[in-house]
Amino acid sequence: MFAQATLETVLSALPAGYLLLDLSRQVVFVSERFSIACHGSPLPTVGSPLPATLLPQAVQQRLDQPDNKGLTLPAHGLLLEWLVTPLRDGWLISVREDRHAFRTLVDNSPDIITRYDLELRCRFINNTLSNFSPTPAAEHIGRTLEERRLPAQLKDAIRHNAQQVIASGKPQRFISELSLPQRLYVFESRLLPEFDDAGQLQSLLSIDRDISEQHATRLWEADENRLLEMIANDRPLQEVMGWTCQMIENQLSGAMCSIMLLDEAGERLYLAAAPSLASEYKEAIDGLRIGEGIGSCGTAAQRGEMVIVSDIASDPLWQDYRELAAAHRLHACWSLPILAQDGKVLGTFGLYHDRPCAPDSQALDIVRRTSHLMAIAIQQEQRATALYRLATQDGLTGLANRRHFLDLASQRFKEARYLGKPFSLLMMDIDHFKRVNDGHGHEGGDVVLQAFAQCVKSTLRASDLVCRMGGEEFAAILPDTPASEALVVAKRLRNAIAALPIAHQDHPIPITVSIGVASLSPACRELSELIRHADQALYQAKAKGRNRVCVAESL
Repeated sequence: MFAQATLETVLSALPAGYLLLDLSRQVVFVSERFSIACHGSPLPTVGSPLPATLLPQAVQQRLDQPDNKGLTLPAHGLLLEWLVTPLRDGWLISVREDRHAFRTLVDNSPDIITRYDLELRCRFINNTLSNFSPTPAAEHIGRTLEERRLPAQLKDAIRHNAQQVIASGKPQRFISELSLPQRLYVFESRLLPEFDDAGQLQSLLSIDRDISEQHATRLWEADENRLLEMIANDRPLQEVMGWTCQMIENQLSGAMCSIMLLDEAGERLYLAAAPSLASEYKEAIDGLRIGEGIGSCGTAAQRGEMVIVSDIASDPLWQDYRELAAAHRLHACWSLPILAQDGKVLGTFGLYHDRPCAPDSQALDIVRRTSHLMAIAIQQEQRATALYRLATQDGLTGLANRRHFLDLASQRFKEARYLGKPFSLLMMDIDHFKRVNDGHGHEGGDVVLQAFAQCVKSTLRASDLVCRMGGEEFAAILPDTPASEALVVAKRLRNAIAALPIAHQDHPIPITVSIGVASLSPACRELSELIRHADQALYQAKAKGRNRVCVAESL
């Protein structure tokens, strides 16, 4: 009896679970730790027969053919190590978790698995840590959060959530970040309480899963959706392109984004957005002529295909711009042409880096998708601009049309009256224009109208507004211009038109202009009054022989 009691005491103190059977296979003793084999079922009762389903079949067979070799069997998600030891008056069956197999599984897990004591001292950490830290896992063992030299933000997140687990006894889930020189890692962390047999909290188990790619994908999708909303809501193109550069730079660490638009002639690229490039560099490349060997963007626009320069210092495409790039520490540049639906080049989408590098598949996918969205935004802007031109401009001369002119002139007129500023109006008519059409055809007439319009625009100020009222009749408003100055401007314009060299099919077409001038006075209350008086002055100039300027009488 003493020997039996001593054996049971010893077995109960050991880490494995034990079951003693007599020769009739009745239960003589069972330790509490044997419950790992029962998976929630009650332990067998001492003095009762061995339950038929308690032991795995392979272990049952060992009772018939006993040996001293261990068995490792899966059970309920665990790997259990069994040993059947034959005794003189029965069997001793032991079971424990296969610690070696557990350690193998843990060390091959893609997650970082850490065990902390209640003072947050690291008691165990698997080798997965080496994927994210140059410090060996063994050097973390036995150290506190401070001693492990973790980033402050990460330490605070672990400490805060550990306090929540200790206080509540419930698991916590949180997102943490680890910023390393090469990239930013994002982890989904789970902090689990571990209890002893008495139900007392004894440690915390942390499982940190790298979700950097999923996190980046979610951010990218959110940014991309915002970009689509901006395009759909007709936000200004400049705003859309600025947001796009910011979006890409957030997504691709270290990248400096640029968007350049090709001019209507298809010859030069003009910078539209590049928030992270130096001002001096932006000035140097603005208006870059496209062509083979003109950097990444000039070449991409010329070829109509992507150009990847991973090392500017050695790539021949940058031969003429190598010093410029080096002065601003630019060492790689990938450029993708922005293409319209018909394949026409609209501009370029460029990514600069401060180190030699080539894009991976993820970066290429992001750049291509963004380039496609930029093409949509640019074409939408071009269509809107074209519609605006149709609604506001004369198709032949490019000047404001009558309706648009009257709208703007009315606003300027009201502002001048309200502020008490001078304001003048010119009404112009090309002399003997019917003779031009009769002698040179309508094509010759169109040439004259276009030349006349260009001459007027170049002679007047940028703040002045010129329009084609219809046929050969034109008008211009001169803000902040009193009558005396308006007369000088009109005479200068008449002389410029008379000296204008116009030819059609090698035949010169001399023209002159008659101009009527009217200026705002206190008595004038409507733009229509000013136009009527300018018209009267114009008729007076024509009646006096044309090719002259007449000023309306005081209003």
